Amino acid sequence: MKKLTLIILTSIYIFGCKDINRTENLLAKVDSLKIENDSLTKILTEKKSESNYWFDVEYDGKKLIEIGIKNPEEFIENTLREKTELIPLKPTLGGTMNYDKIQLLSREWLIADFSDGHVEGRAIYKYKLNKKGLLEFELLNSIEPE
Repeated sequence: MKKLTLIILTSIYIFGCKDINRTENLLAKVDSLKIENDSLTKILTEKKSESNYWFDVEYDGKKLIEIGIKNPEEFIENTLREKTELIPLKPTLGGTMNYDKIQLLSREWLIADFSDGHVEGRAIYKYKLNKKGLLEFELLNSIEPE
């Protein structure tokens, strides 16, 4: 009887240890999958921020490419950044208004955030290439602090 009890207890212990090892292995696998998921999510987020759904360089930037502009998106953004006088909000507390994020929406429109470090807003601009090969911007609408 003692031998039978000892055999049963030993069997339970051996099988119980296997379950513990299996659980530990599954938990380790879950941890490794979480790490992999986090890294893939980070890569996907970076890729989404790199691409612009609204502006296709080959289509929307065609005219600029034809006149020799190699990176139309950068050209448009940099040109607008130089035109801070188009920001419809005046700086406060000695700040200087500058553009922050600029998102090209098409070959004609863009949206831009601006701030002076104290107040901020957002505006939609229309832009076009004039006969001299320069960009002209027109403020269409803006959202300013309430």
